Amino acid sequence: MRVPRLIIIVFAIVFTSIFLFNLFNKEVYAGNSTQTGQGQVKIAVALPVSGTYGFFGKQFVNGVIFSAKQNKNSGVKFLLVNLSPQAGRNVIKNMFRSFKQENIAGVIGPLFSSQLSYFTRYSSKYKIPVISPAPVKNSHYDSPYLFNYGMTEKDQVKADMRYAKDKGIDFISAIYPDNAYGNKIASYLNRYAGKYGLTIQNTTAYAGKTVDFFYNFSSIVTFQNTGSGNMTKAQEQELGVTPYNLMHGITKAKPQIPFDGLFVIGSADKLKLILTQLVYYNITGIHLFGLSDFDSPHFLGKYGFYMQGVVFPNGFFVHSGNMVVKDFVSKYLKYYGHKPNILSAEGYDIGDIMIKAALLAGNSQRQPEGRSVYKSLLNIKVFKGVCGISRLFANTFKKSLYLFRLENNTIVILNSPFSNHYKPA
Repeated sequence: MRVPRLIIIVFAIVFTSIFLFNLFNKEVYAGNSTQTGQGQVKIAVALPVSGTYGFFGKQFVNGVIFSAKQNKNSGVKFLLVNLSPQAGRNVIKNMFRSFKQENIAGVIGPLFSSQLSYFTRYSSKYKIPVISPAPVKNSHYDSPYLFNYGMTEKDQVKADMRYAKDKGIDFISAIYPDNAYGNKIASYLNRYAGKYGLTIQNTTAYAGKTVDFFYNFSSIVTFQNTGSGNMTKAQEQELGVTPYNLMHGITKAKPQIPFDGLFVIGSADKLKLILTQLVYYNITGIHLFGLSDFDSPHFLGKYGFYMQGVVFPNGFFVHSGNMVVKDFVSKYLKYYGHKPNILSAEGYDIGDIMIKAALLAGNSQRQPEGRSVYKSLLNIKVFKGVCGISRLFANTFKKSLYLFRLENNTIVILNSPFSNHYKPA
């Protein structure tokens, strides 16, 4: 990641912070050095920027830094703490203690939900507001100082299911991984099926090592018995047909499909196998649904033939015609030399939210800065960012998602977070 000049010129100014944060052997960058009459408000950004997940953290930090650049007269300074995903309770406890000593007014992070319980505990203890992009709902955590802006799996399933209801897709099935992630998605499917009056016809969970999905498909559709009149004995012998042979000719006969829509859940490696095998086994003519994993130009370009009509959500669209997004993408591209992704877009929005809260707080309240920024965050009822228009409900900045459909290898926007008024469930 290219380090802009503005995070270098204040190196000497934050010596004390550097010393304290380096107790955790972390790198520190300052995101904005401008002093104003209101004084300087310091916001910590606690994310991984090295190691296995460093790429994801850097993309997010790029967005935060860019928000600082766009608001360089705000008097807000971002301090980056390279927080390992493996950092546990003691590290995070000491980190928040240092934040309190350094008069940090707010924290952005963590990137991973596994650390949220510790951020919850210590944000409440030290009364420092936190905004997290981690994909969870605040109802799982009890700190009034924890705010959420991230896109959750629950939001994605809800967007898909709402579309299914609107399109009269009454019977759905799902294929998903047999692990904690897959089971969580299955629970959301059940929840919103009940909410929207849909029927889950069949579901099938596949093991982590599965590469042939015939037996999973067998539990959600009914294959015709090709050995009972559909093929001659000579044809069966020629193809080497046996009751459980992968080449037993089932693609020559359309299976009975008792549902209208199929949710296909999994990693890119699993999705490509499932999608190609659905076509091979003639399980076609149905509505396909997925999550944001589908939103990859490389994946769509390579496997688009097998997924025409697939519907999937995401929280940001780099090709959006919305002027807020177009302006952001243009300036970001000029600054970094590449276009933003969902992580950098969320980083930009969260940085903007913190800057807005700091400006609202000022110094007039004669309160610790963390308390001032916290009260200002509660007063940001509506926020228009590059990820859409969000409204604050129960410490979560809620917004609708983009919903896309692939038609003739072209992504069509079915729903935009800028064009619809979000109504909380």
